[in-house]
Amino acid sequence: MVKKILSIVTWVLTAAALTALFIFAREDYLTSPIKALTVNIERESDSGFIKGRGLLADIDGLRGTSNIGTVNMLTIQKRLEANPWIENSASYIDLDGTLCINVKEYDPVMRVFGEDGKSVYLTENGVSVPTNRHYTPHVLVASGNFTLRNDSTSYTLNDTLVEDQALLESLHIFKAIERNAFMQSCIGQVYRNRKGEFDIVVKDIDARVTVGDTCQIDDKLRRAEIFIKQKTGSTELKEMKTINLKYKNQVVCTKR
Repeated sequence: MVKKILSIVTWVLTAAALTALFIFAREDYLTSPIKALTVNIERESDSGFIKGRGLLADIDGLRGTSNIGTVNMLTIQKRLEANPWIENSASYIDLDGTLCINVKEYDPVMRVFGEDGKSVYLTENGVSVPTNRHYTPHVLVASGNFTLRNDSTSYTLNDTLVEDQALLESLHIFKAIERNAFMQSCIGQVYRNRKGEFDIVVKDIDARVTVGDTCQIDDKLRRAEIFIKQKTGSTELKEMKTINLKYKNQVVCTKR
């Protein structure tokens, strides 16, 4: 009976000691200063919209001055989420007292210029991302009859809005071009006219190439590929004024 009581007392004292040690260690950790700030940016290339040194530059003042327990991680996370070039992010303080910030940057695939000259980037997942004067990625350009809803923040395109529908259509054309290796190599730009129809600017061809709407766009580009390959090397392409792919199973051309 005495041994059992001693065993219980021992366990209680051990638990109390461990609890006290944990509380002391936690208090010591929370009162320790932020020792370092690291920023990890995940993106497709070495350069991008976000500069590591400039990302939340005001937070750098926490290093060596603020205690870990006084840092508002929720505020930091909200600032990261408000950055229009960040797709997702995570921030935390490790056991060594380093404030770690990990972000994934949006990867644009297309740039769209509106009628007023302003522009936005589009991601493959249909997110509109604002431009940045420090970085200009080399992507396919679309221009013409586009009305941009917002060119200062990032947002997911909504196909119920007229202006977003036009952007989604241009993105649909981009994806079709990406699926056709030949046309991807020779298309320089996409243009949307007043009728809401699309033209493609083909390198080394002066003719206006019209695809119309996005219906059967893969077939239209395939017909364009076949037509261009057949006429390459001849003088006919130079004589063309328009090449129209809107009509099913046809390539309708007019001469200058």
